Amino acid sequence: MRCRKVSLSALILIVSVHSILCDIIDDCSLVIVGGSTAALGAAISASTKLDQRVCLLEPTDWAGGQLTSELLSAPDFAYHKITDKDTNFTLDVGTINRQANNQNLLFRQMITTLGNTGRCWVSLYCSIPDQFLSRVIQPLIGNIRIYYNTVIKQIIKDESGRRIIQIDAIQRTPRASSDEYCRFLSEELPDWYSPDESPWFSKTSLSFRNISFVVEGTSWGEVLVLANASYLQGLMEQFDGDISGVGNATCGQSFTFDFLEQLHETSVDEPSNPLPEPTGGGNYSLLGYEWERIWTYRRVNTSTTSAFVAVNDLTIQNWDRGNDYGRDYFYLPVADAHQQRDTNQWQGGYRAKAPTNWANRTVLVRSVSTAGTCHGLAKMPYLRESRRSIGINNFLLNISMISGNARDIHGYIPHDRLCLGAYNVDIHSMSQCKYPAYIYQYYPVLPYYVPLRAMTNRDIDNLFVIGKTMAQTFLVNSATRLHPVEFSSGQAAGIASAYAIQSNIENVGDLMQDEHLRQIQALVKSITPISWTINGTQYPDDSASSPSFSTSTTPSTTTTSHSSSPIFSLSLPIFFLAMFFSIF
Repeated sequence: MRCRKVSLSALILIVSVHSILCDIIDDCSLVIVGGSTAALGAAISASTKLDQRVCLLEPTDWAGGQLTSELLSAPDFAYHKITDKDTNFTLDVGTINRQANNQNLLFRQMITTLGNTGRCWVSLYCSIPDQFLSRVIQPLIGNIRIYYNTVIKQIIKDESGRRIIQIDAIQRTPRASSDEYCRFLSEELPDWYSPDESPWFSKTSLSFRNISFVVEGTSWGEVLVLANASYLQGLMEQFDGDISGVGNATCGQSFTFDFLEQLHETSVDEPSNPLPEPTGGGNYSLLGYEWERIWTYRRVNTSTTSAFVAVNDLTIQNWDRGNDYGRDYFYLPVADAHQQRDTNQWQGGYRAKAPTNWANRTVLVRSVSTAGTCHGLAKMPYLRESRRSIGINNFLLNISMISGNARDIHGYIPHDRLCLGAYNVDIHSMSQCKYPAYIYQYYPVLPYYVPLRAMTNRDIDNLFVIGKTMAQTFLVNSATRLHPVEFSSGQAAGIASAYAIQSNIENVGDLMQDEHLRQIQALVKSITPISWTINGTQYPDDSASSPSFSTSTTPSTTTTSHSSSPIFSLSLPIFFLAMFFSIF
């Protein structure tokens, strides 16, 4: 493949001129490989410091991940309380989490822009996905250098094997309107990763070089695989914090394809389905709830001022026993993913057909503008986990760092904390998987802290990992996988990477030095809090110009037995929601 250098001034031509040539792009100091809400956060914060030297690679044409392309514009916040049995002291973690001064400033501004247009009850704010994209996200990213419809194909490292120096990617441009090339996502994905022209897409091969730092912000952990970096997948941990990798890499959490539904006053005929109906399935389980509760759970638009169902309601379906898919694990076994990488046949590392062999499209709002697709399903599946990095010095954010007694008030305070989180352990299990005993134990999750070490990889010196790819255990991922923590981790890593580039620092590990860490924390806390405010007190109180940092040892990963169970959803086979109402 022959490559040609493309300057920033010629970028506008890249959009319309496609060939089998490779275009060299060598003025992106920071490459954010995206697709997630975390990647969006990183791009926004880093670009305020580095301007056009930040490049975001977005696999779809909707930036934002969970918030947009995964069709989940209903951010989850903590609602749980924990009580110490010996004293009956109760800590209301949900209320603490929802305090304005404990939230990422920009994220709060984003979700309040449209408000709770659906009067949902899963979240403080539920809004229509395409409206959230056009009215909230796009005004924030108008000046960011984004390569839409772009997936990574190959990563090249330097002779030491510890620095990423080149990322090869493929950008595609649709040849026809979406109605003319309607296909399953699993039918499209091999085309996305192929450099060859197709009846559906023209292609441009892009080669990003002269890279200072890379941010792993993919939904599928693709940078970790392609860079041959250490990672964990699924239930590879036999205990919380286990990095041996001898566990089960083909079981984990179930995933979901979200879709929108609308309620009509009278029965209407279903529009014709642009794709063949899948086989299998059964009845959609309501888990004992009234239908109205499920309908309003993630409702994004309504004319009513109450919690009652109303004609023309629009709702997102993302429901545990409904459209969760728990039969097959999304990710390829580790050996198969590595074979794709080593033979230069990378196609994302997912199981063939897993995203689509169950989907129910009999009750969808098939609006290209609303969902961004011809069939009404989300552009991308909502995945509750990814491949997870193993951090510097084998660090994993473990359950003992984020849980404890109610009287502890907050989780362990790491000296390198860069953002906050608060959500319960929430595992959507798979029907055929056997889970280790420690997974079923109860972990009272406190308001917790995410450290810089969780954003590192032990093998790659110029790589930050964010969102679901952070260095964390399977249990902890189930408590950090939500929108607010994803976005905040991205914002923090965006600031840290920009600081490193501006300071001519080449190694993420060097940022752990006190002089750099203090400056990064000062920059980060101007956009997202790094201390919890609880009953008027900051934990820790770092309002002074020279805060002191904890030097105590990171808590042990030893599992403690508790009395009751975490939120653990035993997902049944896929079900259809085709009752009680008429839909487009």
